[in-house]
Amino acid sequence: MKTKHLVILVCLVIVLGVIYAIQQGARKDAGSAEFRKELVPSDFSSDKVAVVKLERAGTSVTLKQTPSGWGVAERFLYPADVSRLRDLFVKICDGRIVQELSLTPAQEKELSLTPETAVTLTLLDAKGKELQRFVFGSEHRGRPAAPQSFAMGGNGGRYLRLADGRSVVVPEGFQEVDSRLTDWLNRDFFQVSDLQRAVLKRNGKTEWELNFKGGKPSLAGAVPAGKELDESKTSSLKSAFSWIRFQDVADPKAAPETTGMDKAPELLLTDSDDLLYTIRPGAGKDGKHYLRISVAWKGEAKRNAPANEKPEDKKRLDAEFEKNVRERREKAEKLNKALSSWTYAVEKNVFDAATGTRASFLKDKPKPSPKQEKKNTTAKPVG
Repeated sequence: MKTKHLVILVCLVIVLGVIYAIQQGARKDAGSAEFRKELVPSDFSSDKVAVVKLERAGTSVTLKQTPSGWGVAERFLYPADVSRLRDLFVKICDGRIVQELSLTPAQEKELSLTPETAVTLTLLDAKGKELQRFVFGSEHRGRPAAPQSFAMGGNGGRYLRLADGRSVVVPEGFQEVDSRLTDWLNRDFFQVSDLQRAVLKRNGKTEWELNFKGGKPSLAGAVPAGKELDESKTSSLKSAFSWIRFQDVADPKAAPETTGMDKAPELLLTDSDDLLYTIRPGAGKDGKHYLRISVAWKGEAKRNAPANEKPEDKKRLDAEFEKNVRERREKAEKLNKALSSWTYAVEKNVFDAATGTRASFLKDKPKPSPKQEKKNTTAKPVG
C-alpha cells in the first residue's frame, strides 16, 4: 500500500472515531438530561400548598391546613400525620422523570392509569387554585409494559400521568398516596407505662381497686375463700394501656348513646409520675368500641425536706423537684389538650380490659394433691 493511501486511511479512521465519540456523548448527555428532568417546576414550593386531595374510585382523603396545623377533613379535621405528608412533599419536590411514554388505551388500563384504578393527587393553594395534579398508576417492577425499554437502574418506581397529559415513569414508588384514610391520622396517643393504681367506678361507686407496688399487684378488699388474685388478668390490664393504639375517631357531635358514653364507667389509672388518666369506655351501637380520655397531674406540689438536710442540698433537691413537677404538669396538660375533646375507636380487648368486674381478677386456688390431702388428714396432733 502506498504511503499516500495509508495516510488517507488513517485520517478516515480518526474522523470516524471522532464522529462516533461525539454521537455517543450526545446520547449519554441526552439520557442524563432526561433523568434530571424535574417532576415539578423549579419554582414550585410545598409551602404554598394548603389542601392535598387524594381520590380513587369514588373515595377521597382531603388534608387541609388549618391555623392549628394539618387536619383530615373526612375525620372532622383530626390532626394529620405530618411526617407522612412531609415525606410526600419531599418526594414530589425531588422527583425526577426517568422516561416519557406513549401508551395505548390498553396499556393505560394495564398500568392502572384509568379513572377506575388510578390515584389522583391534587395540590391546591389557600384560595383553591390548583398548583399541581398527578395521576398515579401501578408500581414499575422492572418489566417493560410499553414499547420503550426502561433504564431504571433496578426494580421499583411508578407510572404517572402529569397535568400536561404526559405519561412518565419515576424511580420513586410514592407509597404515601396508597395510604388508607385512617393511616393519615396522627397516631400520637397516651401510654400508661408504669401503672401504680387502677380503680373502676360505676355510677360514682368504686367497684374494684388494684395497686401495684414494686410491680406486684394486690386487690383491695377481702378475697372470697378458695379464691386468689389472677396475675395474668392484672398483667393484661397493664398491657392493654401500656401499648394502646386507636383505630379511628368518632364524630365529635355523635350522641352519647351512639358511642356508649351514656353508660360508660370510669377507669382511673395512675402512673409513677402521678399522672391520672380518666378513661371512659363505651360500647357503640355500630358494633365498635370507644373511649374518651382526660389527663391530669395529681402529685405533691411541694417537697418535704428532712429536718437535718444541708442548705446546699436542699436548694439543689428543691430545684430538681420543681423541675419534675413542672415537666409532669406540662405533659398532663399537653395530653389532655390533644386528646380530651375526641372519642376514639379502639379494639375490643381494650374495652374488655377497661370494664372488667372484680370477679374477673380472681381465680380458684389450686387444689392440693392427693398426697398432700392424705398427709394433712393423717398428721398427728402436737403434744
